Amino acid sequence: MRMKAYGRGRPEIKICGITRLKEAVYLNEIQAEYAGFVFWEKSKRNVSFSQAEQICRLLDKKIKRVAVTVSPGVGVARRIAEAGFDILQIHGELSEEVLRKCLIPIWRAYNLQKPEDLKSAERHPKIAGYVIDAGASGSGRTFDWEGSLGILDKMKVTVFAGKKFILAGGLDSQNVGKAVRMFQPDVVDVSSSVEGTQGKEQALVAEYAKAARDAGAGVEVSDRNCMSKGKC
Repeated sequence: MRMKAYGRGRPEIKICGITRLKEAVYLNEIQAEYAGFVFWEKSKRNVSFSQAEQICRLLDKKIKRVAVTVSPGVGVARRIAEAGFDILQIHGELSEEVLRKCLIPIWRAYNLQKPEDLKSAERHPKIAGYVIDAGASGSGRTFDWEGSLGILDKMKVTVFAGKKFILAGGLDSQNVGKAVRMFQPDVVDVSSSVEGTQGKEQALVAEYAKAARDAGAGVEVSDRNCMSKGKC
């Protein structure tokens, strides 16, 4: 039986960990849909609100601003909303108070150590999307794709239904095509693989965006097993 490799159309692009003014230009050039700014002091990509504001001024207005956080309190969530961000991405703990009081849509992020970790996924009207990431965010490593495929297929028609499914974790220009055909995400999220020694690199960003969008152009495959056999 034949199936569409990508039923939702081309994936949207999120470039995460923006830290420099010139990187806004790179995102504008590829017409990215999302720009991610990390607000977590332990990350090498951490930025201040002032830095993020300066970069955002150069971003095309069509690009949505995503604030990436770890276990934020209500105060941080409120400040992010007041700063004009479109989406609050939350790793770690998500408190009931933040859920109630957050003023912008939430993307709930899960760092998969094993596929079963997804069974605890929260459901809430304010959760507009689910980010499925590797065990350590920003590590450049993928999670267990083959082992997670079954449960993610089920999640897409249950917990993820009507929400954005954002695939992250170790994506690069060489494997994003396989990831798009395999998981059919709404958004592909990248950081490490489009960086050089000083931050995001223009050529790497462009190469990644092209690979992701080309993969979502409607190619048909006979079945998903060909992915693991390297014949797609």
